[in-house]
Amino acid sequence: MSQVIEQKNEMSQQRPMKHARAAALALALVPLAAVAVSTQVNEPCPSSGGICGTVFSDTDGDGIQDADEPGIPGVTVTLHYTDDGGVQQEYSVMTNGSGVYNFGLGLPDPNGGEPIPYDREDPYTISVGIPNSSAPSPANQGSDDGADSDGVSDNHGNVTAQVTWTENETWDNTTDFGFTKSTASNPGTGTPGYWKNHPEAWPVETVTVGGVVYTKVQALSLLDQVGKDKSLTMFSSLVPAMLNVLIGNDSSCVAETIAQAQTWMATYGPVGSKVAASSYAWRVGEPLHRLMDNYNNGMLCAPHRE
Repeated sequence: MSQVIEQKNEMSQQRPMKHARAAALALALVPLAAVAVSTQVNEPCPSSGGICGTVFSDTDGDGIQDADEPGIPGVTVTLHYTDDGGVQQEYSVMTNGSGVYNFGLGLPDPNGGEPIPYDREDPYTISVGIPNSSAPSPANQGSDDGADSDGVSDNHGNVTAQVTWTENETWDNTTDFGFTKSTASNPGTGTPGYWKNHPEAWPVETVTVGGVVYTKVQALSLLDQVGKDKSLTMFSSLVPAMLNVLIGNDSSCVAETIAQAQTWMATYGPVGSKVAASSYAWRVGEPLHRLMDNYNNGMLCAPHRE
């Protein structure tokens, strides 16, 4: 097999474990109680155990890392799990110069003690944000689980794979994430401020939000307003996201969120409905707003305007 696969096989003398893929896990919409982030560069999994893998540039888009396809450094990789108290947690690390991430032998101890061993009966989900101007590689291609890409898009800006332990195995070195070049033209996303100040750039004269049609003049006026009404907050992130997609930016990480935000506006809108920040409606809507805001700022699958 290729040099890349040989390097991965050296990480463990055990048979690679199999994975249960997690499709459409909307991790971006789940409020997480705690975040432990390490910026320390990772090393390959030690032979004694750990959870590690590679984030790589899949230049030919076949879902398999070839010897000439490099790892991507500096990518945040997150391990999602549920602690003993039933609270959802996440633990993040960054890939090293070779694109390798490593979560080590166990979960971080909140009290600063030794790492907590992984429990093979618990589910562990790994997620990676889709890099700018990239698209997820096709998952589970070929017959070698140590060379394929395992991530499946959750339609919220991430790819995810769920780790499940097999008998007598306490580590995983084969959960890898490949990304290929996006086919979208990606002219760059604009923030609410950009669209407010550049009416000539609007590709349409009307926008429909929550079933209500707004002229460009009306929409521009609303984008210029600030206030505590969260229906206005949602409008201010939803309309720019829609416009960013219409001009040709990659929508793979935001299309489902835009649809959910439209449903939210139809349910709790229209603009001016005085939705409070403390309301149940905003508890549902805020994650949608956050993701679209990240998209508009060029932090997800499409780059920001230059």
